[in-house]
Amino acid sequence: MIPYPTDHDDPGAAAAPGRARAAVDPVLRACLHTLPDAVRAVCAYQLGWGDRSGAPTGGGAGAGTAIGPALVLAAARAVGGRDGAALPAAAAVELVHQSRLLHSGVTGRAPAARRRPPTRAVFGTTGAGAAGDAMAALAVRLVAGRPEAVTVLCDRLIELCGARAARHAAGPAVAPPGPGALFGLACALGGIHGGAPPWVTAALDAFGRAVGDAAPTAPAPGASVGSDAPLEHLAGALPGPAAAAELVALYRLITRRER
Repeated sequence: MIPYPTDHDDPGAAAAPGRARAAVDPVLRACLHTLPDAVRAVCAYQLGWGDRSGAPTGGGAGAGTAIGPALVLAAARAVGGRDGAALPAAAAVELVHQSRLLHSGVTGRAPAARRRPPTRAVFGTTGAGAAGDAMAALAVRLVAGRPEAVTVLCDRLIELCGARAARHAAGPAVAPPGPGALFGLACALGGIHGGAPPWVTAALDAFGRAVGDAAPTAPAPGASVGSDAPLEHLAGALPGPAAAAELVALYRLITRRER
Protein backbone atom coordinates (compact mmCIF):
# COMPACT_ATOMS: atom_id res chain seq x y z
CA MET A 1 0.00 0.00 0.00
CA ILE A 2 1.24 3.51 -0.81
CA PRO A 3 1.87 5.24 2.53
CA TYR A 4 0.83 8.69 1.32
CA PRO A 5 -2.59 10.33 1.28
CA THR A 6 -4.08 10.25 -2.19
CA ASP A 7 -7.74 10.94 -1.57
CA HIS A 8 -7.72 14.73 -1.45
CA ASP A 9 -6.05 17.78 -2.97
CA ASP A 10 -3.95 20.15 -0.90
CA PRO A 11 -5.30 23.69 -1.51
CA GLY A 12 -1.86 25.11 -0.75
CA ALA A 13 -0.32 23.27 -3.69
CA ALA A 14 -1.94 25.67 -6.14
CA ALA A 15 0.23 28.48 -4.77
CA ALA A 16 3.50 26.53 -4.97
CA PRO A 17 4.28 27.32 -8.64
CA GLY A 18 3.70 31.02 -8.00
CA ARG A 19 6.08 30.96 -5.05
CA ALA A 20 8.63 29.12 -7.15
CA ARG A 21 8.27 31.68 -9.94
CA ALA A 22 8.90 34.54 -7.53
CA ALA A 23 11.97 32.77 -6.15
CA VAL A 24 13.62 31.92 -9.47
CA ASP A 25 12.86 35.11 -11.41
CA PRO A 26 15.76 37.08 -9.86
CA VAL A 27 18.13 34.23 -10.73
CA LEU A 28 16.83 34.15 -14.31
CA ARG A 29 17.16 37.92 -14.68
CA ALA A 30 20.74 37.79 -13.47
CA CYS A 31 21.48 35.04 -15.99
CA LEU A 32 20.02 37.02 -18.87
CA HIS A 33 22.26 39.99 -18.06
CA THR A 34 25.28 37.84 -18.99
CA LEU A 35 24.03 37.31 -22.56
CA PRO A 36 24.83 39.36 -25.67
CA ASP A 37 22.23 42.07 -26.24
CA ALA A 38 20.60 40.47 -29.29
CA VAL A 39 20.13 37.10 -27.60
CA ARG A 40 19.06 38.68 -24.33
CA ALA A 41 16.23 40.52 -26.11
CA VAL A 42 14.83 37.27 -27.52
CA CYS A 43 15.05 35.52 -24.15
CA ALA A 44 13.39 38.45 -22.38
CA TYR A 45 10.56 38.39 -24.91
CA GLN A 46 10.09 34.65 -24.42
CA LEU A 47 9.94 35.12 -20.66
CA GLY A 48 7.44 37.97 -20.95
CA TRP A 49 9.86 40.60 -19.66
CA GLY A 50 10.50 42.59 -22.83
CA ASP A 51 8.88 43.64 -26.09
CA ARG A 52 10.23 42.93 -29.55
CA SER A 53 12.62 45.88 -29.30
CA GLY A 54 14.04 44.66 -26.00
CA ALA A 55 12.36 47.37 -23.93
CA PRO A 56 11.09 46.17 -20.52
CA THR A 57 7.38 45.46 -20.38
CA GLY A 58 6.98 45.90 -16.63
CA GLY A 59 7.03 43.42 -13.78
CA GLY A 60 6.04 40.49 -15.95
CA ALA A 61 5.13 37.17 -14.38
CA GLY A 62 7.01 35.37 -17.12
CA ALA A 63 5.82 32.67 -19.47
CA GLY A 64 4.82 29.25 -18.24
CA THR A 65 3.43 27.90 -15.01
CA ALA A 66 6.73 27.26 -13.13
CA ILE A 67 5.71 23.68 -12.33
CA GLY A 68 9.30 22.56 -13.01
CA PRO A 69 10.88 24.96 -10.49
CA ALA A 70 8.20 24.04 -7.95
CA LEU A 71 9.10 20.36 -8.33
CA VAL A 72 12.81 21.14 -7.87
CA LEU A 73 12.22 22.99 -4.62
CA ALA A 74 9.74 20.41 -3.33
CA ALA A 75 12.14 17.55 -4.08
CA ALA A 76 15.00 19.35 -2.34
CA ARG A 77 12.87 19.93 0.75
CA ALA A 78 11.66 16.33 0.69
CA VAL A 79 15.23 15.08 1.19
CA GLY A 80 16.06 17.65 3.84
CA GLY A 81 17.63 20.31 1.65
CA ARG A 82 17.21 24.08 1.67
CA ASP A 83 15.60 26.30 -0.95
CA GLY A 84 18.67 28.47 -1.24
CA ALA A 85 20.84 25.58 -2.32
CA ALA A 86 18.26 24.39 -4.86
CA LEU A 87 17.38 27.76 -6.42
CA PRO A 88 20.04 27.54 -9.17
CA ALA A 89 18.68 24.12 -10.15
CA ALA A 90 15.12 25.45 -10.14
CA ALA A 91 16.14 28.26 -12.48
CA ALA A 92 18.04 25.78 -14.65
CA VAL A 93 14.92 23.66 -15.12
CA GLU A 94 12.92 26.73 -16.13
CA LEU A 95 15.63 27.60 -18.68
CA VAL A 96 15.51 24.06 -20.10
CA HIS A 97 11.73 24.35 -20.34
CA GLN A 98 11.90 27.68 -22.16
CA SER A 99 14.67 26.38 -24.43
CA ARG A 100 12.46 23.46 -25.35
CA LEU A 101 9.57 25.80 -26.15
CA LEU A 102 11.77 28.02 -28.30
CA HIS A 103 13.09 25.11 -30.32
CA SER A 104 9.61 23.70 -30.82
CA GLY A 105 8.13 27.06 -31.78
CA VAL A 106 5.65 27.03 -28.89
CA THR A 107 4.91 29.99 -26.64
CA GLY A 108 4.53 29.57 -22.88
CA ARG A 109 1.11 29.28 -21.31
CA ALA A 110 1.05 32.53 -19.36
CA PRO A 111 -1.88 34.76 -20.42
CA ALA A 112 0.50 37.60 -21.33
CA ALA A 113 2.41 35.25 -23.65
CA ARG A 114 -0.76 34.08 -25.35
CA ARG A 115 -1.67 37.66 -26.20
CA ARG A 116 1.59 38.21 -28.07
CA PRO A 117 2.91 36.75 -31.31
CA PRO A 118 5.08 33.67 -30.72
CA THR A 119 8.79 34.34 -30.28
CA ARG A 120 9.66 32.56 -33.50
CA ALA A 121 7.23 34.75 -35.45
CA VAL A 122 8.87 37.90 -34.09
CA PHE A 123 12.56 36.98 -34.19
CA GLY A 124 12.58 34.21 -36.80
CA THR A 125 13.70 30.62 -36.51
CA THR A 126 17.37 31.58 -36.23
CA GLY A 127 16.80 34.12 -33.47
CA ALA A 128 14.56 31.80 -31.47
CA GLY A 129 16.99 28.91 -31.93
CA ALA A 130 19.94 30.99 -30.78
CA ALA A 131 18.03 32.04 -27.68
CA GLY A 132 17.06 28.43 -26.99
CA ASP A 133 20.70 27.36 -27.24
CA ALA A 134 21.75 30.19 -24.92
CA MET A 135 19.14 29.20 -22.34
CA ALA A 136 20.34 25.58 -22.38
CA ALA A 137 23.93 26.76 -21.88
CA LEU A 138 22.87 29.00 -18.99
CA ALA A 139 21.13 26.02 -17.38
CA VAL A 140 24.36 24.01 -17.45
CA ARG A 141 26.28 26.96 -16.02
CA LEU A 142 23.85 27.24 -13.10
CA VAL A 143 24.51 23.68 -11.91
CA ALA A 144 28.22 23.64 -12.78
CA GLY A 145 29.19 23.40 -9.12
CA ARG A 146 27.78 19.87 -8.89
CA PRO A 147 29.26 17.49 -11.48
CA GLU A 148 26.52 14.91 -10.93
CA ALA A 149 23.90 17.58 -11.70
CA VAL A 150 25.76 18.56 -14.88
CA THR A 151 25.74 14.93 -16.02
CA VAL A 152 22.01 14.52 -15.37
CA LEU A 153 21.19 17.83 -17.05
CA CYS A 154 23.31 17.19 -20.14
CA ASP A 155 21.94 13.66 -20.52
CA ARG A 156 18.40 15.05 -20.34
CA LEU A 157 19.15 17.78 -22.88
CA ILE A 158 20.44 15.12 -25.27
CA GLU A 159 17.30 13.06 -24.64
CA LEU A 160 15.08 16.05 -25.40
CA CYS A 161 17.04 16.76 -28.60
CA GLY A 162 16.58 13.16 -29.65
CA ALA A 163 12.84 13.29 -29.01
CA ARG A 164 12.55 16.50 -31.02
CA ALA A 165 14.50 15.02 -33.93
CA ALA A 166 12.41 11.84 -33.87
CA ARG A 167 9.21 13.84 -33.98
CA HIS A 168 10.52 15.92 -36.87
CA ALA A 169 11.39 12.75 -38.78
CA ALA A 170 7.97 11.23 -38.09
CA GLY A 171 6.04 14.28 -39.26
CA PRO A 172 3.62 16.79 -37.69
CA ALA A 173 0.91 14.18 -37.15
CA VAL A 174 2.92 12.77 -34.24
CA ALA A 175 2.10 14.35 -30.90
CA PRO A 176 4.94 16.13 -29.10
CA PRO A 177 6.47 14.31 -26.14
CA GLY A 178 4.93 14.96 -22.75
CA PRO A 179 6.61 16.67 -19.83
CA GLY A 180 7.90 13.48 -18.22
CA ALA A 181 11.56 14.05 -19.09
CA LEU A 182 11.45 17.64 -17.78
CA PHE A 183 9.59 16.76 -14.58
CA GLY A 184 12.01 13.89 -13.96
CA LEU A 185 14.93 16.28 -14.42
CA ALA A 186 13.35 18.72 -11.98
CA CYS A 187 12.92 16.12 -9.25
CA ALA A 188 16.39 14.66 -9.83
CA LEU A 189 18.11 18.05 -9.63
CA GLY A 190 16.12 18.87 -6.52
CA GLY A 191 17.33 15.64 -4.95
CA ILE A 192 20.95 16.30 -5.90
CA HIS A 193 20.91 19.85 -4.57
CA GLY A 194 19.15 18.65 -1.45
CA GLY A 195 21.99 16.23 -0.74
CA ALA A 196 20.18 12.98 -1.56
CA PRO A 197 22.17 9.82 -2.35
CA PRO A 198 22.13 8.60 -5.97
CA TRP A 199 19.49 5.92 -5.40
CA VAL A 200 17.07 8.48 -3.93
CA THR A 201 17.80 10.87 -6.80
CA ALA A 202 17.01 8.06 -9.26
CA ALA A 203 13.70 7.38 -7.48
CA LEU A 204 12.79 11.07 -7.60
CA ASP A 205 13.63 11.14 -11.31
CA ALA A 206 11.35 8.14 -11.88
CA PHE A 207 8.59 9.84 -9.87
CA GLY A 208 8.84 13.02 -11.95
CA ARG A 209 8.75 11.08 -15.20
CA ALA A 210 5.71 9.15 -14.06
CA VAL A 211 3.95 12.37 -13.02
CA GLY A 212 4.60 13.86 -16.46
CA ASP A 213 3.34 10.72 -18.15
CA ALA A 214 0.17 10.83 -16.03
CA ALA A 215 -0.53 14.48 -16.82
CA PRO A 216 -3.80 14.74 -18.76
CA THR A 217 -2.30 16.91 -21.50
CA ALA A 218 0.06 14.36 -22.97
CA PRO A 219 -0.09 10.85 -21.50
CA ALA A 220 2.70 8.59 -22.69
CA PRO A 221 1.86 5.30 -24.42
CA GLY A 222 1.21 2.70 -21.77
CA ALA A 223 1.17 5.22 -18.92
CA SER A 224 -1.00 4.30 -15.98
CA VAL A 225 -3.25 7.33 -16.17
CA GLY A 226 -5.76 7.52 -13.36
CA SER A 227 -3.71 5.45 -10.90
CA ASP A 228 -1.35 6.47 -8.14
CA ALA A 229 1.53 4.55 -9.69
CA PRO A 230 3.91 7.58 -9.58
CA LEU A 231 3.73 7.58 -5.81
CA GLU A 232 5.23 4.10 -5.65
CA HIS A 233 8.58 5.67 -6.52
CA LEU A 234 8.45 7.81 -3.39
CA ALA A 235 7.42 5.00 -1.07
CA GLY A 236 10.88 3.48 -0.83
CA ALA A 237 12.89 6.67 -1.23
CA LEU A 238 11.47 9.10 1.31
CA PRO A 239 11.10 8.52 5.04
CA GLY A 240 7.37 9.05 5.30
CA PRO A 241 4.25 11.06 4.49
CA ALA A 242 5.53 14.32 5.93
CA ALA A 243 8.61 14.33 3.70
CA ALA A 244 6.57 13.45 0.61
CA ALA A 245 3.57 15.69 1.29
CA GLU A 246 4.53 18.57 -1.00
CA LEU A 247 5.50 16.31 -3.89
CA VAL A 248 2.26 14.37 -3.50
CA ALA A 249 0.28 17.62 -3.51
CA LEU A 250 2.04 18.82 -6.65
CA TYR A 251 1.39 15.46 -8.29
CA ARG A 252 -2.31 15.83 -7.65
CA LEU A 253 -2.26 19.45 -8.85
CA ILE A 254 -0.52 18.47 -12.09
CA THR A 255 -2.72 15.50 -12.91
CA ARG A 256 -5.93 17.16 -11.64
CA ARG A 257 -7.58 13.86 -11.07
CA GLU A 258 -11.03 13.65 -9.54
CA ARG A 259 -11.94 11.10 -6.89
